[in-house]
Amino acid sequence: MKQLSKYQLKKVSDNLDHYFNKASETDIEEGKKWYYNANQLCKDIASRFNSDTETVAQVISALSPRNKWDKNIIDTVTVFDAVEKDLDPSEIKVCTYHRNKSKAFDIVGKTVNITNNSRKTFSFVKNIGNLDSNYVTIDVWHLRACMMRDIKTTPTKKAYDQLQRLTLLKASKHNLKGFEYQSIIWNVIRNKKNYETV
Repeated sequence: MKQLSKYQLKKVSDNLDHYFNKASETDIEEGKKWYYNANQLCKDIASRFNSDTETVAQVISALSPRNKWDKNIIDTVTVFDAVEKDLDPSEIKVCTYHRNKSKAFDIVGKTVNITNNSRKTFSFVKNIGNLDSNYVTIDVWHLRACMMRDIKTTPTKKAYDQLQRLTLLKASKHNLKGFEYQSIIWNVIRNKKNYETV
């Protein structure tokens, strides 16, 4: 996905309004809580292993591909425990790719960091690790809401930044943080009866 025109951004704005207006009270309530709950999990794991929330968030992010959230948290604890016991990545199992498992070990060992070159994962780390409201996690679900269709390609950095700025603007109009607004949209768009394609 390349840089978006003013016309395309107007369409995205209308699409986000469309889905936000479908949000139930439960969608809003749960959406507003999700990142705070995730941040508390990061704090709990950081405290248990004498680490920090951003490192924990990076490990969660590294282990997230093809991994359900609850299992992701279990796998994160498994990685920290393994590093503490000086185990090799090959000695444990997690529910993601081997390269991601190795990356998680390197993150705990402070030899690798997730940077802003990877817009989505960096934003996710900032959101769950620090509750940083300057970033929005634009995942596949948010992209579907933005475009009202499945997106097969990853947004360029320029396109990501455009969508992030627009999402932050939409959130502020509802007195929400960007990650709260995104989570509400996520709750709505995952409901198949709300997902409409063009």
